[in-house]
Amino acid sequence: MRSGTRQQLRRLVVTGVAVAALGTAGIATAGSASAATGKNGVVEVGEFGLYYVTGSSGTVFDLFVSDTNFSGDVFPGTSISANDNTESYRNRDSLTWYVYTNASAGGSEGWLDPGYVGNASTTFKNKISSAYYYDAN
Repeated sequence: MRSGTRQQLRRLVVTGVAVAALGTAGIATAGSASAATGKNGVVEVGEFGLYYVTGSSGTVFDLFVSDTNFSGDVFPGTSISANDNTESYRNRDSLTWYVYTNASAGGSEGWLDPGYVGNASTTFKNKISSAYYYDAN
């Protein structure tokens, strides 16, 4: 499946879940459904998080969909650029995420399997500029 088609399908599913949750909100009184919200500073189920410091804690840049260029992004609630400022990761998605040391899937490629939590290697520490939920090369 083409990456653009997959991203559109993923967004459609999230929208459908949100609409369904709103539709059932008036019927159900206990609990509510929530969809992942990328770039809000919380690594929710279905997201990939890139942390500013080692140990996968503290300030996090969380992604639900691919980001081809981090240069215009900041860690939520800060003025710290997400570009070339990642020391650790957490993958709460069911998909393998791919990271690249340059924008648009350029440079070195690395991948993080579902459930992975750990520090970036010397190849990727403070050098990541793009991330995809599919192999972009």
